[in-house]
Amino acid sequence: MRVAVVAAMIACTPVVIAQTDAVNAAMRALGATPVQGLEFSATGTRFAIGQAPAPGEGWPGFRLTRYVATVNYDSQAAREELVYVDEANPPVGGGAGPFIAATGQGGIRPIPGEVRQNQVRDGRSEAGLLQMMMTPHGFLKLAAANNASTQVVDVRGRKVQAISFAAAGRTFTGTLNDQNLLDHIETRVPNPLLGDMPVEVTFSEYRDIAGLKFPMRIVQRQGGHPTLDLTVNNVQPNTAAASQLAPPQRTAATPERVGSEKIADGVWFLTGGAPLSLLIEFKDYLVVIEAPQNDEHTAGVLDEAKRLAPTKAIRYVVNTHLHFDHSGGLRRFVAEGITLITHEKNKAYLERILRNPFTLAPDRLARSNRRAAIETVADKRVMTDGARSLELYHLKGNLHEYTLLMAYLPKERLLIQADAFHPRPGAAPLPAPSPFTVNLIENVDRLKLDVDRVVHIHGGVDPYSAVVQSIGRL
Repeated sequence: MRVAVVAAMIACTPVVIAQTDAVNAAMRALGATPVQGLEFSATGTRFAIGQAPAPGEGWPGFRLTRYVATVNYDSQAAREELVYVDEANPPVGGGAGPFIAATGQGGIRPIPGEVRQNQVRDGRSEAGLLQMMMTPHGFLKLAAANNASTQVVDVRGRKVQAISFAAAGRTFTGTLNDQNLLDHIETRVPNPLLGDMPVEVTFSEYRDIAGLKFPMRIVQRQGGHPTLDLTVNNVQPNTAAASQLAPPQRTAATPERVGSEKIADGVWFLTGGAPLSLLIEFKDYLVVIEAPQNDEHTAGVLDEAKRLAPTKAIRYVVNTHLHFDHSGGLRRFVAEGITLITHEKNKAYLERILRNPFTLAPDRLARSNRRAAIETVADKRVMTDGARSLELYHLKGNLHEYTLLMAYLPKERLLIQADAFHPRPGAAPLPAPSPFTVNLIENVDRLKLDVDRVVHIHGGVDPYSAVVQSIGRL
């Protein structure tokens, strides 16, 4: 959701806007205590959106040992503090866990133990708005500020009161139970891969706490899968921490320019953020490995490829796996008529989601209405022009993503991999080898590949010996 859209939606001004009877009744049902802000704590599960182990499966979950949300409705600020651990053994899927966590520099690297996050968000940003809507008060205050309408709707055979409001072409709807308590809200936000992605929050098990009613169970879903499942254990309205909370200073986002870094003759990193793309030059055409991030980043990749090889067109883009950070730029390649290569188990899923409605932030593919040309890899595929060969292999048994592909350039003895190994320069040794890296090496051994260097989609090139040493093998 774009910041400008959200700002128009949530901005509080001195202008008095008429509230509907349903909104007033719902606010009264929450209790007599006026609420300008609140804090609540919970335990439960956090899910890593877009990091499923296979196409269409749910996001992997991590146990929350601490969750504290602080919201100031007047200043439009929200803070979220999380501590979570991955108890899956072995870990499955992507996201932050004992072996994978964001470094803060756009990359990913293995770390042991708990993962901690503490972030203050502007309530006019997409993430901040969604966090404010994780409380009934947040939704109802938005409804009051946006001239909400009400109607009676049928939900699974039950007549319920629905509150809806629209802003900048977006619709937000919440339903009330028979006690006028908010029990469900829904909207849609643009996602670079899924298009108009549904977002839902359900509230249940309301209790009287400190003069107000608050749900003891809050579940958020995005893209049809849970992203947060919270069991609330404490609620405090109008705390000093909430009243003092202010949004962070807003700065205009400036996308990193896509540049290039030569790895070998005819092989380049296409830089700018992380993950990255790689460009490989053949006699008559180009191949891009990976389409990360979003439509805008892919536009930069296309421009840089044109600058590096102005007489050759990109014929293929190779998708190593469908995690959102690695596939968010695929739609722009499809819009340009470039053939997509992915694992065979991804084809049906990609054909379906690439036809999803994309009305909230229409991109080039939505405007072109072009159908995707998709070719697949089962276990192995070789692309060659007689002088250069590119071999694509399925990483069998890798639990990071069941359809994960790696690429190999035999002439250069270069292995190109995504997420199976993450460099840890200067870091303490892991308490145990990453199972994803163990699997990578087992596959290299199985295939009898002669590897000299390993190129990482998240950036960097290492000697293969460094990868082997990371799991304790010399």
